[in-house]
Amino acid sequence: MKFVLNNKIEEIDAPLGSSTLDFLRKKGFTGVKEACHEGECGACMILLGEMEESTVKYKAVTSCILPLGEIIGKHVVTIEGINQEKLTPIQEAIVEEGASQCGFCTPGFVMSLTGFFLNEIFVKEDILTAIEGNLCRCGTYAAIKRAAEKIAEKIKVEDLNYSARVNYLIELGVIPEYFKNIHEKLEKLNEKLESNGKGTNVAGATDLLVQREKIEKPVFLSQLQIRNDIWEEDGYIYIGALASMEDIRLSEELNELFDIKNDLRVVSALPIRIRATLGGNLVNASPIGDLTIYFLGLGAEISLRKGEKSRILPLKDFYKGYKQMDLEEGEVVESLRIKSKKRFFNFEKVAMRKYVDIASVNSAISFEKEENKIKNVHLSVGGVAPVPKYLEKTSNFLNDKEVNSEVVREALEIADSEISPISDVRGSAKYKRLLVRQLIIAHFMTLFPEMEVKL
Repeated sequence: MKFVLNNKIEEIDAPLGSSTLDFLRKKGFTGVKEACHEGECGACMILLGEMEESTVKYKAVTSCILPLGEIIGKHVVTIEGINQEKLTPIQEAIVEEGASQCGFCTPGFVMSLTGFFLNEIFVKEDILTAIEGNLCRCGTYAAIKRAAEKIAEKIKVEDLNYSARVNYLIELGVIPEYFKNIHEKLEKLNEKLESNGKGTNVAGATDLLVQREKIEKPVFLSQLQIRNDIWEEDGYIYIGALASMEDIRLSEELNELFDIKNDLRVVSALPIRIRATLGGNLVNASPIGDLTIYFLGLGAEISLRKGEKSRILPLKDFYKGYKQMDLEEGEVVESLRIKSKKRFFNFEKVAMRKYVDIASVNSAISFEKEENKIKNVHLSVGGVAPVPKYLEKTSNFLNDKEVNSEVVREALEIADSEISPISDVRGSAKYKRLLVRQLIIAHFMTLFPEMEVKL
């Protein structure tokens, strides 16, 4: 099994379920730093390039939670592969602004910022988002911010298509000359991993490689022809199980219906969103999973596949108990679908901090309005039951109601009877009950700003 490492073809001589970070450091690429080993600090950031038609497209990813099997036939770029005789413009800006002290985090910041200019969807104003997954242990954030903003003004790529952008970045010295010929190397490799379908299913591995040092007998779902795109068909929007959280966040189809781009900004950091998949989030079955709660609140349906057979069921019926799902042996998540009809929708999340944190409680609601009544109501909450909780009784109560303070008060009482929170590190049971109450009120105050909820 081979891949391209910087400008050289390499062979993988380690278990495919082990970490790319460990492999790279054993090969002597010590610019890739080992720190959290959870994908949370960005010290191990690399670029991962993959052929799409005749173009190699890159993303900045954390190598500590990237299984080796996912780099087969791809281009891996470390800080050593970016370094040239002179400093790159990104490195120069970091030096000029005094944005490096001990230097441990600097390679990761350089790789994240380099990856930003290679993102398929480029928005200049999002440059600080590109480094939200990078931690500076010396606390040099003001200088790092200045450096990033200086770089954004200096490197002008917003009007260029992807191929022209790569050539421009080479001319500017952001990336080395050898990037021009990488597609030829990858085409010659033509490496694909074959799977026998038996073992541990692996998608983004953003949780699996945190839990264990390596994944035994990994089955990489990217080899099973499971879709990773988002498409509209027959009155539904479908999301492939291998679509990344960032693909979902930036989806034009979904953003036409609701503000998912901003809603999912509070979910994880960019490097995790780039790797984490819809299917992985759903089968992780966390009671507090943001995507799960989000799509439960939209009345989503899940498609499951085993061989050539598929079945569809409401997402709310998929969860049977703590980490228990209606998933047969050999069955995998194929896609999720929601109706493409525009609905009123709101998502709320409370955590210890606004960004890059697990929710204490989260909640989503959607409904249609006919005259003065709301219909087809779907209300979900997370962190207050053994499963991602769909509030069936509360949703049914709200259906066909004209919303006013009295209706909201009664809905709050019904919702309180449907949840069973426990005290843990994210808050006491009493606190979580209060949060559910407040988040439901927040839904109605957001969607009915003219209404005063007097409680």
